[in-house]
Amino acid sequence: MTASDMPYAAAFPPVEESRWRELATAALKGAPFEKLVGKTYDGAAVQPLYAPAAAAPQPGRAQAGPWSILARVDATDPKIANDMALTDLENGAGGLQLAFAGSAGAYGFGLPATEAALETALAGVFLDAGAPIEIDAPGHGRDVATALATYVAKQKIDPKATLISFGLDPLGALARGAVAHPFSEIAPHLVDAVKTLSSAGFAGPFCVADARIVHAAGGTEAQELAYAISAALTYLRTLEGAGLSLETAAKAISFRLAVDADEFLGVAKIRALRRLWARVEEACGLAPSPAPIHAETAWR
Repeated sequence: MTASDMPYAAAFPPVEESRWRELATAALKGAPFEKLVGKTYDGAAVQPLYAPAAAAPQPGRAQAGPWSILARVDATDPKIANDMALTDLENGAGGLQLAFAGSAGAYGFGLPATEAALETALAGVFLDAGAPIEIDAPGHGRDVATALATYVAKQKIDPKATLISFGLDPLGALARGAVAHPFSEIAPHLVDAVKTLSSAGFAGPFCVADARIVHAAGGTEAQELAYAISAALTYLRTLEGAGLSLETAAKAISFRLAVDADEFLGVAKIRALRRLWARVEEACGLAPSPAPIHAETAWR
């Protein structure tokens, strides 16, 4: 938030931070003030009190606006998945996350990765109505991406009118042990999928740097961010090396993070990711652009 329309604090007399610190120190009864300072697992200090900071534009962030709240669709029966999707959209969901069987976020559930399952699950869902669709695909994701593109063509939907994040993530599949081939062998298929989808008129993003696996394995915030940036850089280099411009390659990449019960630390992690990716773009000679980030409730 950058502004408040509920200025309740104005009803109370102003208090200086020095006065608060004086009272806090007295309450500690001789214990050092540092006792109130928390630490993350990475050693970052978390102060007991933060004053409001002057609002300033964040690099790599779009203008202030609401997040899109996506409803998760992970039923193994496509008909049940369709009921879930329509009910959620009709009751206020901003979009859908389709989790397919075998994907990182399926956890034993998930849609079958077939064209027939897609057709049933998406019946009555208007993909050109402005609702974002996030794909959590198994393996490197190409089969689901191809099936979804085929479905869009059959429905005579203009790909440019869709907001589909295709979720191609061969590095994530390698990290999970879901594929046996080295990335050097998978990379040409990734490039081909991105070029094919782009040529068909889809805007993407196509690849995803999905760091949920790091969080699920017990990784820290810094480790999760390091993995996300490393994966994104690998995709950026791969696409640029295949002939795409750096600007086009950067726009083809999105991110996924896990956020847990520590709300403030989760927001800080998302902001840090935006800054890190903005720095990568600047180092590449690009103007920082909004990084598409999907934040998912952690499973641990």
